[in-house]
Amino acid sequence: MLKKYLFITFLLLTGSLIAQSKGITSFEENGLFGFKDKKGNVIIKPQYEQAMEFTKSGVAFVVSKNKWICINTKNQFLLETFLYDNGPDYIVGSLARYVEEGKMGFHNERCQKAIEAKFDFAYPFENGNAIVCNGCQLQPDGEHKRIVGGKYGIINKKGKLVLPIEYEAILSVDSKKRSAEVKQDGKSVTVKLQ
Repeated sequence: MLKKYLFITFLLLTGSLIAQSKGITSFEENGLFGFKDKKGNVIIKPQYEQAMEFTKSGVAFVVSKNKWICINTKNQFLLETFLYDNGPDYIVGSLARYVEEGKMGFHNERCQKAIEAKFDFAYPFENGNAIVCNGCQLQPDGEHKRIVGGKYGIINKKGKLVLPIEYEAILSVDSKKRSAEVKQDGKSVTVKLQ
């Protein structure tokens, strides 16, 4: 877990240095964040509750109205990112989760929507597959939330279902054997991925 945080910190710092080398840096004024160019000219006026530096892909994650969103250097809204660990979702396998009209999908490092938001919940990609569900809900569980109910399936990085959304749970996925252990009718069953 520590390695993951160190790697993410490295990526954020690298993105920050690249953005700064292009001359775009964040600044704070009266408790709000904006961005300046290398000459110190304001290119995005202070309006965000929090801001991360622009990445090498030319996007920045900022907090607007208590939501993490992705913007470009022209201050155009690109998407609302899924909130994870009090910040924007991590990019895993070149994709991260976003939220649109109460559904989840996946975006790339440029905040371009790669997989349509049509799932009630989606787990991050692992070995080229992501577990998704419909009919499930996030319920409070202490200071965290957990997923309950619904039916589960698996998608690939193109958004294609490799296992239909019809199982009570996905217990494990074996990408090498192209199979998954699922819960169906209260029993554990191994099924092949398409």
